[in-house]
Amino acid sequence: MDIRIEELIRAFDTFDGSYKRAEVEEAITLKDEITPHLIRILEEVVRDPAAYVEEDHYANVYASMLLAYFREPAAHQPLIRAFCVPDEAREDLWGDMVTATLPALLYQTCNGSFEAIKELACNKEVYTYVRGAALEAMTYAAAFGTLTREEVIDFFLSLFTGNEADADSDFWSSITTLICDIHPEGAMETIRRAYAEGLVFSGYVGLDEVEKELTRDKDEVLAELRVHAERSVPADVHDYCSWFSCFREDRDEPLALPILAKPKGKTSVKQPPNRNKNKMAKKSRKKNKG
Repeated sequence: MDIRIEELIRAFDTFDGSYKRAEVEEAITLKDEITPHLIRILEEVVRDPAAYVEEDHYANVYASMLLAYFREPAAHQPLIRAFCVPDEAREDLWGDMVTATLPALLYQTCNGSFEAIKELACNKEVYTYVRGAALEAMTYAAAFGTLTREEVIDFFLSLFTGNEADADSDFWSSITTLICDIHPEGAMETIRRAYAEGLVFSGYVGLDEVEKELTRDKDEVLAELRVHAERSVPADVHDYCSWFSCFREDRDEPLALPILAKPKGKTSVKQPPNRNKNKMAKKSRKKNKG
């Protein structure tokens, strides 16, 4: 490995509470040289996630962000596999990145092909919120015109047979909120049946909320989605990482759970209850205790 590449990866791999802005900038200038090494980091995560956690590595966070910024297709499957590691390792490796960042990572590395994302969304063995991230990535495709809204709606509606998840899962409730994000026109028959069959929980999103979304102007709803998608898939690579609270050099308050806000008026996909803090906040607390 080139000495400078090795130094950059070593810097990414060490959590010290600061965002490695200069190193990220340099990595961008070395895109071709560093990309294979970033993919290798994800492969290391998949090969032995427990060991990666135990050895307190951190480079997976920067690797995923940079590869998404590079829109690197070769990283798509490694990213999927890295987020599908066993539950106990996934929480330590990725934390809230599953819900806050994974949709953008999937969208930016898919190279316009959504087959792997669809397979991920359909896989009953995968953690519910990883599946939800795959579904949200498809709404970004509708927002940016990579897929038509109708293509995304048709796929979502195909997932209401009742066999896609356990009966008590909020899988269908999550899809319903995403359908609201791209406007429920053309989906109401399936959605009303899903409520009647108990697939969608009113406590998660009420049918009255969906009906209200139906009355809104579709172009307005899609414009809001575009704003959210543009914020979630930032043009500036630093916006991926530097907003995490543990990277704030000016903080005078305890670490907070960083959540990407959605535009006012959007139907937000709810997060898992009692979520663990994200990996970066965990490591910062560990460092502070030391």
